[in-house]
Amino acid sequence: MNPRTVMMVFHKTLKAFAFANATILLLAGSAAAQLATDALGTIEATIDGAPYSAETLDVPSEGTSTAELRAVGPMLSISVQGHDPEAGSRMRNVLTIDFTIMGSDASATMTDASVSYWPEGMDAPFYMSEGAATMAAVDLEALSVEDGAAAAQGSFTATLCRKDDFFSQSDPNDCLPVEGTFDTALRKAE
Repeated sequence: MNPRTVMMVFHKTLKAFAFANATILLLAGSAAAQLATDALGTIEATIDGAPYSAETLDVPSEGTSTAELRAVGPMLSISVQGHDPEAGSRMRNVLTIDFTIMGSDASATMTDASVSYWPEGMDAPFYMSEGAATMAAVDLEALSVEDGAAAAQGSFTATLCRKDDFFSQSDPNDCLPVEGTFDTALRKAE
């Protein structure tokens, strides 16, 4: 395998791990025994023409967050996962923006980007930019990786195509356009 292919496989595995980690944490905090969370930032978007607003969340008691950055050699992998506070469940209406950069500021080279949307949670069909006719794009306006002040601000556009489950192919005939902005603090993943 060439180095680019290895990094793409690694990044996809890392994204799946990040989403699963955040999902497990938030599922653990369901109903009456919900984990205390703090809002870190926001995602504002339009999904298939409909407005969307979400919060990124920090879970101090667990030392984790739904907006994280992780150093991977000379690259940074950033995941910004928004949860709709009006959805009734933290696992519904979740939008995730994942990207990898080579560098440590807003001028860094973007090496990979993806967007996913989970309208009904993990046990229902969802939408991903991987497999769409056009690549997802993320434009960083500001990025800080300083301890205690890590944050990201930017915009994104993507076409998200439906998947019935993790193992099915994307349906190129059932896709949603999405565009929006994010502005969030980031927790450094350990």
